[in-house]
Amino acid sequence: INWGERMRKSDKTAAVILATLTIVISWLTHIDYNIIASEGLTLSSIVLAVYVAAILGLINTNLAKKMAATQAHAKSEFTQLGQLVIYFKYASAYAIATIVISSITLLIPADPAEVSKRIFQIIIQCLSSIGFTVYALNLFFLAVILRFMLNRQLWNT
Repeated sequence: INWGERMRKSDKTAAVILATLTIVISWLTHIDYNIIASEGLTLSSIVLAVYVAAILGLINTNLAKKMAATQAHAKSEFTQLGQLVIYFKYASAYAIATIVISSITLLIPADPAEVSKRIFQIIIQCLSSIGFTVYALNLFFLAVILRFMLNRQLWNT
């Protein structure tokens, strides 16, 4: 992923605010991501399949050709298709991160008998905060992509 590719400023701002709030709230409340790790794994797997299907569905369509020829917005150097590709890249990265973190979280034993309890708690808390954050960003990018596609009337062409 080329992280230098840019999202729209409003979407980038919303993603940063969402990530910051999620990290802070999950850290301060000490909520354990393990309670939704299984759901995170399931959701992300489904979302990743939807992204792949959407991309494959766009290949060589008239809509893709129109999007490739239309500027995303007035101040953008990207076409609509180029902007959508950027969102798919970010969304896919967060879906994969959610799958990895969910898998690791589900593999960690509930009883840390062999590990220092405090170190274990910090690791769990870090994983939980990261897990909630990538889960939230996963949902955010799903919404952004759906908004983007619906605004281009993808379903009616």
